[in-house]
Amino acid sequence: MKIGIVTSWFENLALFKFLNKYEFDYHIFWDWNNWPYGDKWFDYSLKKVEEWVAFLIDKWVDYVIVSPIYELFLSNEKILKLFTKYLFDNCFKYSLVWKLWFIWDFSDIQVIQEKIEELSKNYILSENQRKIKKFIFPFSLWNKEVWLWKSFLTKIAFRNFTISKIIKFDLKYFKDAAVDTLIPLNYGYFLFERLIKWKLNQNSIRFHWVDKLEEIFKELVETRKLEGDGIYWVTFYTNWTLDILSNEKKWLWLLQRGKNLEIIIEKI
Repeated sequence: MKIGIVTSWFENLALFKFLNKYEFDYHIFWDWNNWPYGDKWFDYSLKKVEEWVAFLIDKWVDYVIVSPIYELFLSNEKILKLFTKYLFDNCFKYSLVWKLWFIWDFSDIQVIQEKIEELSKNYILSENQRKIKKFIFPFSLWNKEVWLWKSFLTKIAFRNFTISKIIKFDLKYFKDAAVDTLIPLNYGYFLFERLIKWKLNQNSIRFHWVDKLEEIFKELVETRKLEGDGIYWVTFYTNWTLDILSNEKKWLWLLQRGKNLEIIIEKI
């Protein structure tokens, strides 16, 4: 079983919090020349992601994981719909008033509102949601750019006063808005989940943890009857250097399962 991953920074490597539990062959394209995607114009980044998806498919991967915003716009059947199911099966399903709060990068806000409006038309309200008088349909969308967060992703240990202070400041923006569901548009932001939970009023604002992504991945694997070959491999393809990764021991520990596993790096 081969899983491809397209990333421009550490963002999608955050998924190895659970991907490393599976005996799969992971092929990761790190688009260093265009990092970070979130700071580029959306159409430009989407085109690059599409190119690298095609590159990984040529490597005979079974499915490809891309960042949430690009998953919503790519129709390739090889794209694993991880975020789409997260959105429908958790964020939409358990919203009580459907006031959604997205934390995003620069490029996301160019397209997310229209896309969520389109997706919400395909969502069928639950019986409980129909009974809620204050329920807003199709939805009310709030957003907040958190452009500093991605720069913190080089470190996995986030017990840092400065990081905590910035996250607290950014989350404060919505505290009085009666928003009921927080949705990150960057998988890397799930690494901040404990800080996010700590800063939010959990009685009024829902945030579905990375374990929900893991449940969805497991379900997708089982539904498609995808099986590993008993060997865990990690191969990187990059158009520059991966020194920044090789110098981060905690990231290597995550990718190597805490063992001395060789990570194959291929420069193209």
